[in-house]
Amino acid sequence: MEKYEVLQRLQPGALGTVLVAGLKAERNAKDRFVIKQVECIDEKQANEALKEAMGLLQLHHSSICAYKEMFVTWDNEISSLYLCLVMQHSGQVDLSSLIKTKRQKPEKIADVVLLKFLGQMVDALFYIHKQNIFHRNLKPSNILVTGETSFKLCDFGTETLMTDEWKWKIRVEENCKCWMAPEAFSFSFSDKSDIWSLGCILLDMMTCFVLNAEEITLLLQDIRRDTSHLDRVLSLMEIGENSSLPLFPVLSMMLQIQPSMRTTAKDLIDVPFIGECLIVASSSVIKQKKSLASCVIDMFLEGGIGSILEFMQAFWDVEEAQAKAMQHLAHFVGDKSALPYLLTFTELIVFALKTHTNCFKLQVDGCSLLLEVLSQALEQDVVMVLDENVINSLLEIVRRHSEDEELLSLICPLLMMISADEVVAENLRKAGLTSDLLSILCNFIHNEQICHTSCAVLWSLAVSENSVDQVMLQSAVPIITAVIQEHLQNGAVLKSACSALWALSLQGFLTENDYEPTTVLLMDALRMNLEKPMLVNNTCLALASLLRLSEIAALRFITDSKGSGINLIKDAYRFYCDDPQVVESICVLINEMVQYDDVMLDMLSQQMEELLSEIKSRFPSSMEIMTLADTALLKLQE
Repeated sequence: MEKYEVLQRLQPGALGTVLVAGLKAERNAKDRFVIKQVECIDEKQANEALKEAMGLLQLHHSSICAYKEMFVTWDNEISSLYLCLVMQHSGQVDLSSLIKTKRQKPEKIADVVLLKFLGQMVDALFYIHKQNIFHRNLKPSNILVTGETSFKLCDFGTETLMTDEWKWKIRVEENCKCWMAPEAFSFSFSDKSDIWSLGCILLDMMTCFVLNAEEITLLLQDIRRDTSHLDRVLSLMEIGENSSLPLFPVLSMMLQIQPSMRTTAKDLIDVPFIGECLIVASSSVIKQKKSLASCVIDMFLEGGIGSILEFMQAFWDVEEAQAKAMQHLAHFVGDKSALPYLLTFTELIVFALKTHTNCFKLQVDGCSLLLEVLSQALEQDVVMVLDENVINSLLEIVRRHSEDEELLSLICPLLMMISADEVVAENLRKAGLTSDLLSILCNFIHNEQICHTSCAVLWSLAVSENSVDQVMLQSAVPIITAVIQEHLQNGAVLKSACSALWALSLQGFLTENDYEPTTVLLMDALRMNLEKPMLVNNTCLALASLLRLSEIAALRFITDSKGSGINLIKDAYRFYCDDPQVVESICVLINEMVQYDDVMLDMLSQQMEELLSEIKSRFPSSMEIMTLADTALLKLQE
């Protein structure tokens, strides 16, 4: 807990205390975290719970709040041991607040909200249950809501702590007991326990405009004893003139007292109504293929851009329609008349990719078209603000096709383009893209396109001072080094890899053992690619950051067996004596060299003062270059 500053203490529950915190080192940062502190009996229980909870770090799903880290800490003030689970604080309201607001009015929850809720929750439960992970603590206050149509599971429970009998007895006395499955009272949990809880939440949402809080609690308690009480729901719906959504059969499947009779998330997916919910929720688990006659598709696509976009929206669920529409859009991308539509192009293409995950050709064609669209936007200076849905959809494609080289060769350049935006880079970092990129680099280190673009994205993720995935970024150093060794003569790969290494060194992710071999590697890259200006620029900056960190790196720089770094600097300057950007980076490197006495002696013996004086005479109007050159000259003259 040392690195966190507690900003707010939320209402405690039976199983723990919830804190809102920020990082002490970044007090002005906007990032906030939710820390769930769960008191443990002893160190053994704490370690078992931590081991079990670590699996939650691997969850990546649009309807699940991502966990950032977990640790065990000791509170000296009260002599207690705590398991701490850290999540990003989204500032969202929870579902219990939405239900309470509707109940007070009273007002029905709209059909589309119920459809999306069911679709997103079944999708999320299917995802975690497939990995043998159970929520165990599912209730409205543990479901976050954005607007009224986006829901996220949070605050998972662990078996070790959820079966703590003392805490459990306290919890059973709370109102939240009404969400618990019958078997949970006997400390028995399974995927079907989550399904029962989901049924209770759905029933609460359905009846919020006809039942008050006390009445729904009593109804849920009665149903736990005898499911025939569900029949009361039918009469309630008739009184309230509720929608005609076929929710009652779904509730009957979820709220079976015997777990053996209760449905699973996997079984629910095959229910036609739930299938519709999954489609509305844009879930990738639903497998269906609708068709449309080719002559009808061609007729609709005869018009201009507007009619094609309308067609894509109208027939979003028809695979062939989306594929042909994208072929037609490709003819318009280079046309200036398409500029106002580029963002809409992007959103509809991404939606098609997310909807038709099983059509590999559509995935390839769609990613190729996205590259053209984003390239056109860059060339024409069109500002494209990508929303979170687009970013998350691209991440899902990456994870779904993490072993397909052809598709990754298209997706990684897409990520490179969008990660140039700081907001997008921050969202990608929070979504855990770093670990995906490192895995991709390890698997496809021979692929120039994948290495070049993945390293460029890693630079965007590592360059932020607010980085939260420090362990992952530290493990990136040997992987980036291996990429440089593999592609020593490829300028594009080296440029982005050296940039990534520079960002990692600036953030302090290199260890003392990395300094000397990394210096040698960067010098080799510089020697072999002096004709590539951006690579020279980035490599000089990366070397400068290494020299700033370590005298060992500085001494190796001037005594390398393949030639002194001073001569290397002179060679680079001869190539780019008229390029202010490269010369400025050379001056940054020289300024790091002069902080070491032994290095300065070599610099003096090799007339580096003359080089700096020449630089000053060539760039008298550049304040940055003049300042750097003057600072280095002053050091040398002392």
